[in-house]
Amino acid sequence: MLMNANPIISVTDLHKWFGMLHVLKGISFTVEPKEVLVIIGRSGSGKSTLLRCLNFLEAPSSGTIDVAGQTVTTRPGLRLDHQKVVSLRLNTGMVFQEFNLFPHMTVLENVIEGLRTVKKIPKDQAIPIGMKYLEKVGMVDKRDVHPIRLSGGQKQRVAIARALAMEPKVMLFDEPTSALDPELIGEVLDVMKTLAYEGTTMIVVTHEMGFACDVSDRIIYIDHGLIVEDGTPDQLFGNPQDERTRQFLEPIFKTRNF
Repeated sequence: MLMNANPIISVTDLHKWFGMLHVLKGISFTVEPKEVLVIIGRSGSGKSTLLRCLNFLEAPSSGTIDVAGQTVTTRPGLRLDHQKVVSLRLNTGMVFQEFNLFPHMTVLENVIEGLRTVKKIPKDQAIPIGMKYLEKVGMVDKRDVHPIRLSGGQKQRVAIARALAMEPKVMLFDEPTSALDPELIGEVLDVMKTLAYEGTTMIVVTHEMGFACDVSDRIIYIDHGLIVEDGTPDQLFGNPQDERTRQFLEPIFKTRNF
């Protein structure tokens, strides 16, 4: 993690309502360049909603989000600045639980689609970029294969390459291994570990506590739409300060060896 730098992400007083359901209740935090932030919490605590709000896949109800100098403020009655949202999204790459690959396109075509349609890069210039990131995730040999012929782990690695190809400032991962069979989880986590060690700024929502312990610089524990605890892996895993964090982690440590 790069210390004493200006935050690359700043989130201030973020709220999200779904009708009468108050899902995010005034979330505030920052992320430094090259930092790996892992978000943990029980199902339904607001983790994925928070991640989706960061790049406006879900429009926040109120609050301010800044990613790499692109700032968007929302509040009731305030019309979103569409151009600012587009600029903010270009700074964030998103990897989902499901792979969301286009089935009619080859692996390489999937990876370069955003380059061609969003960045308007000609195909002959987009292909070398796509190949660069397929090589990074170990999928060059599958460039001409369609997704139906790939394993879940291979599909997720292609999805990571697709997000990286847009060369975002920040990578967001929403439980990227939750849809995978246990024997395929490792290959995706290995790619993510490599990105972290190379200095990629990452926010990761995950239940993989071994990854959180080994790779993250900081861990946030969210409960019912609130940040309950924020600290280093040693702090949260070694001596959690809040009883809710302790109760969440206790059964995990009974079944897993760190």
